[in-house]
Amino acid sequence: MSRIILACALMGILVVPAKADETLKWRHVHHYASNQSQQVSDGHIVGVIRMPGIAFFPDGSIGTSLVIGTYDAVLGSGSTSSGYYTITFADGSELWLTYTGENKVIAPGKPATKAKGTAIVIGGKGRYAGAKGDGTYEGEATGGAPDGIQYIDNVINIKK
Repeated sequence: MSRIILACALMGILVVPAKADETLKWRHVHHYASNQSQQVSDGHIVGVIRMPGIAFFPDGSIGTSLVIGTYDAVLGSGSTSSGYYTITFADGSELWLTYTGENKVIAPGKPATKAKGTAIVIGGKGRYAGAKGDGTYEGEATGGAPDGIQYIDNVINIKK
């Protein structure tokens, strides 16, 4: 009987998820500074994007963001995307992430999409040196290159 109680107690401890050292939330707003694409079949396009922007934090502080990514799109439907982004803070610290996700067209025939996906912390510098973790993002984009703007809301759990 005592073995069963001990096994249950041990199992209860082991199945509790690890706590993050820090949960970081922000919105970054960026624009399509560069979008190089190539149609590869009827209505199917692959491309590379570069999107600089500003990161806004709940405490009122700001930083900069830079997204470099690729996408695989079907016109009028949506796309899959992946790439890297860096958040640079006022103190010079940086947080480096990689992402994968999907972009869905909000209304057929309109240049607006909803974005949703996951991010993995791959490191950083300054106060985020050696950081690891993961999280999610979602947002919307209007337009495309060269005048498109996108906002992305991020929730990232950082383990140092």
